Amino acid sequence: MNRYIIDTLAIVTTILLLIFSLFLLTLKKRNSSHILLSAFLFSNAIYIIDFLLPVLVEILNVDLSALYGIGFSFGFLFGPLLYLYTRSITVKDFTFDRKLLVHLFVFGIIFLIKLFHLKFILPVEYPLLHIQIFPYMLVCFFSILSYRREIKKYYSAIEHLNLTWLLYVVGAFFIMWMLDLSAYLIYILNDAGPGLLSVLTFLSLGINFVFSILIFFKAIRNPEVFSGIPVPVKGQKYEKSRLTEPEKQEYISTLENYFRENRPYLDPKLSISDVAEKVDITVRDISQIINESFKKNFYDFINSYRIDEAKQMLTNVDDEKKTVLEILYEVGFNSKSAFNTAFKKHTGVTPTDFRHQKTQAA
Repeated sequence: MNRYIIDTLAIVTTILLLIFSLFLLTLKKRNSSHILLSAFLFSNAIYIIDFLLPVLVEILNVDLSALYGIGFSFGFLFGPLLYLYTRSITVKDFTFDRKLLVHLFVFGIIFLIKLFHLKFILPVEYPLLHIQIFPYMLVCFFSILSYRREIKKYYSAIEHLNLTWLLYVVGAFFIMWMLDLSAYLIYILNDAGPGLLSVLTFLSLGINFVFSILIFFKAIRNPEVFSGIPVPVKGQKYEKSRLTEPEKQEYISTLENYFRENRPYLDPKLSISDVAEKVDITVRDISQIINESFKKNFYDFINSYRIDEAKQMLTNVDDEKKTVLEILYEVGFNSKSAFNTAFKKHTGVTPTDFRHQKTQAA
C-alpha cells in the first residue's frame, strides 16, 4: 500500500474529526452526550496526529520530537469515552459526575508518562492499550442490547429507539480495534512484511473515517438520540408487589375491555404511559400484569392485537384490494420490516403467504 495514500487518508480523517468535534461544542443546546462525542472524536484525531508526526516534521521542517508519544496516550480515552457516550444515550437523565472520572485515570497516568518522556512504559504500552479497550467494548455492546430489550417493556414501536445505528458504530470501532491489534501482533511476531501492515493500517483509518462521519451525521440529523427515552429503563422486579390476586384479575379485565372497546393499539406511537393514563393504573402494575399474566412484554402484547387485526383484514373480502403495506399502517405498525417480523413471530408465516393460504382455502 502506497504510503502517500495512507498519509493522505490519515490527514483527511484528522481534519474531519477535528471539525466535527469543534462543531458539536458550538451547539447552543449541547448536553453531556454532545460533549462526550466531541471528546471521543477529538481523542481519535489527536491519536492519528501522533501517527502523522513524522510526516508533519518532513512537511513543516520543524523539530516535533517533544510531542512524540503524547498523542498515543489519547488512545486510552477511546474505550472510556465510547462507553460513557453509550451510557449518556441509554440512561435517562445521564449526568457526568465525579465518580465517572475514574474511567479517565489510566489516560491521565499514561499522558503524564508521555509528557515527561519516561521510557519504562514503552514495552507494555501497546498491550496495555488493547487490554484496556476490550472490556469497554463488551460493556458497550451489552449496554445497547440491554437497552433494546428494556424499551420493549414501555413502547409499541421501537424502530426509532433501538439504537441500531449506535450498535453499528460500536461494531465498526470494534473491527477497527481488531485490525490495530492484528497489526500489532503481526509486527511483534515478524510474521509479515510492511505490505500487510500497510493494508491493515489503511483499513483501520478507512473505518475510522467512515464511522466518524456516520456517528456525526446521525447526531446532527437525529438529535433526539441524545435525549434517551421518556421513562427510566431498568429491569422490573415484582417480588415485592402488593397486588393481590383479585386486583390482578380486575386489572386484566380492565385492560382487555379497554383494548377491545377503544383499540388503542392502532396508534403507532402508543406507549405504556399512554395506556396507564387512560385506564388509571400505574405503569408498574400494567407492566407486571402484562409480564406475569400474558407472559409478554408491552411491545409483544400490543403487537399481538395488531397482528390479530391484520389477520382479519387480510382475510376480509371487503379489504381484499388493500395492499399489505396499507394494512400494516392501518393496524398501527410504522414499518414494513417490523410488521413482517412480528407477523411471522405470531403466525409462523409472512403476511403475503398468510393471505395466499387463506385465499386458497376459501
